[in-house]
Amino acid sequence: MRVVAKGASGEWDAWRVGRRRLAWRPVYMGWNLNDSVDMTGILLALNLLPFVFWLLNWLAALLTTVFVWPWRAVSGRWLVVAYTTTGNEPDRRAHVRGRAPADALAREWAKEIIGRPVCGLAARAAVSPLHADGPA
Repeated sequence: MRVVAKGASGEWDAWRVGRRRLAWRPVYMGWNLNDSVDMTGILLALNLLPFVFWLLNWLAALLTTVFVWPWRAVSGRWLVVAYTTTGNEPDRRAHVRGRAPADALAREWAKEIIGRPVCGLAARAAVSPLHADGPA
């Protein structure tokens, strides 16, 4: 499930919470040259090989999932994950016995992420009501 909550910085973070469906989730690790003036050709050449490996990694993950998904269903051991897609929060992972307890843990983590207190200036802004002339 997708959960949206305010992070520690006060900005909105999008989270993915639930049972892991893929065998693993490939991550793209390409080259990034931020201070380049006109290095588009070099950037494309440097990122071609990591991109091809990333695509092959996705293909391997999808093919492996064909075997991992039934094994998880038969063994009753599910991996429950919670990770942010927009922020810098740490991921959560837990192996759970049974599909129903895995779904219950995912719902519990989603409620916890939504209900956690916001730190710093964002917490004070969330607590104090806004008036026409600013915060009270």
